[in-house]
Amino acid sequence: MAAEESDDISSRALERTRQAVIDIGSNSVRLVIYDGPQRAPFQICNEKALCGLGREIGEDGSLNPKAVESALSILTRFRCLLTEYGDPPTDIVATAAVREAKDGEAFVAAVRALGLPVDIIPGGEEANLSAFGVASFEPGASGLVGDMGGGSLELVSMREGEPRDAVSLSIGPLRLMRATNGDYKAAAKIVEAAFNDVDWLKSEKNATLFAVGGAWRAIARVHMQLRNHPLPVLHHYEMNGKDVIDTCELISKQSRSSLEATPGISSKRADAIPYAAVVLRMLISDLKIQTVSISAGGLREGLLYRRLTPELRRFDPLIAGATFFASRMSPEEGMGGSYRDLLDGAFANETPAQKRIRNATCLLGDIGAFFHPDMRADQAFDTALRAPFYGVTHPERAAIALSLFCRHAGAKTPAGGSAVINLMSEDEKKRATQIGLGLRFGAAIAPKAPHAMRQCSFSVKNDELQFRAPEALRALIDETARKRLDAFAASTGLKPSIDFQS
Repeated sequence: MAAEESDDISSRALERTRQAVIDIGSNSVRLVIYDGPQRAPFQICNEKALCGLGREIGEDGSLNPKAVESALSILTRFRCLLTEYGDPPTDIVATAAVREAKDGEAFVAAVRALGLPVDIIPGGEEANLSAFGVASFEPGASGLVGDMGGGSLELVSMREGEPRDAVSLSIGPLRLMRATNGDYKAAAKIVEAAFNDVDWLKSEKNATLFAVGGAWRAIARVHMQLRNHPLPVLHHYEMNGKDVIDTCELISKQSRSSLEATPGISSKRADAIPYAAVVLRMLISDLKIQTVSISAGGLREGLLYRRLTPELRRFDPLIAGATFFASRMSPEEGMGGSYRDLLDGAFANETPAQKRIRNATCLLGDIGAFFHPDMRADQAFDTALRAPFYGVTHPERAAIALSLFCRHAGAKTPAGGSAVINLMSEDEKKRATQIGLGLRFGAAIAPKAPHAMRQCSFSVKNDELQFRAPEALRALIDETARKRLDAFAASTGLKPSIDFQS
């Protein structure tokens, strides 16, 4: 790819864009407004109301009048909010409950009368959009995508980020509740029959299930609490399949009042969660799923991802997100690229996956600049852990966070951060510390001055870590910089050397 074309793709992927989605589901009606880079948009407004359009469907198959009234009321609010946000481009979709209701078209007409051009999306399209949402957050993902809505379950087989076989099954928790009235064994039989009707599902050999949807995320929160997981970020939270089955069985034995008292489970979802657990347990058991990975990307994100060209889809969302954060939080945006280029020679033998995380870390190298000097290390650490970055595992988040902490505090461990750091292997901890100390040295020689750093470089020769800089920059290498170079070299097991070039 020519340099000019690559720069154009990067520019478009990083272009700040405001856009919105209204998702009218069987249980909830939600508005999400996104801002930030086109390839990795961040939620700046996320409102939902559990209207329950799919609950208590009339005997004639019509939507519940009270639920319709509630939905139209919240949609009126959403229309007003969109106006206040400047009427960004907005996708408005209705899914299973409206799709299958006798009076679904009448409801759609009422929504359109509010000035909201809603579309009813077919089940197959809903499944593919869910897969696109996962692909948006997990580039190149392969596995089975499962999106549990209130009225339906969308299943998609995905290979390297592209959806293949897809099906929409009418086994959402609200539908199972109505059909079985609290009989989980009867619900299991309905689920089993639905799975058996899908020929391609029987031959699936996917080791990973990418789980999407509020009900399954609530189950993951319960698992998180049971395991005392130190990082309360659901995206890319991974669970062993057998552990998930145990958690689902535990949930199925809880009373409604017990579930309502469980942190992370909405009282309005409490009656539906056990049914979602039945479906998840059976899916894992039938397909012998080894790993369940929670994805924050789903139908709504899939709608945005579908708009992108193939070239923009291939742009790394982690790099897009890190670049955007740096542009908002760093005094000098160009520092990130300068850190990256400076350290390239010191990490010449890294793998592509390691380089990707180092690049993201370097881009974020100065996000602590505007925090209080006494708190920069801790604030940078916490920001990296909790920022809504895509395409990053929990150990990788921990690595970025530790590097940014060491960039400000040296080779130390943040107070209270040992549990998060222990998500990494010993080699990963060592490497994260090395990157942090490299950033710390770079910040010493040219604080907020990328033009100076671009003239410097590292190389490894024999047992030496060699730093090269123009003679004109000799004055920048003071005692502090030399001490930080010594610390960086020591962390790599090499001897430091400095070469000033005329």
